[in-house]
Amino acid sequence: MSVKIMADLTVDYKCANCGAIQSFTRDREGKWQPAMTCKACGSRIFIKLRRTGHKILDAE
Repeated sequence: MSVKIMADLTVDYKCANCGAIQSFTRDREGKWQPAMTCKACGSRIFIKLRRTGHKILDAE
């Protein structure tokens, strides 16, 4: 018997409709808490934000 254990994970998402940014947490069962619905407009379409920071590349 195998047991999957998923650590709690908090991710920021941006509403594709109004642009509001919200944080959602995935519980141990893989479900998002609170339910992924925008508090500002009620939309359920979200965009995952890019990580902050940047990378410097040498021009070749």
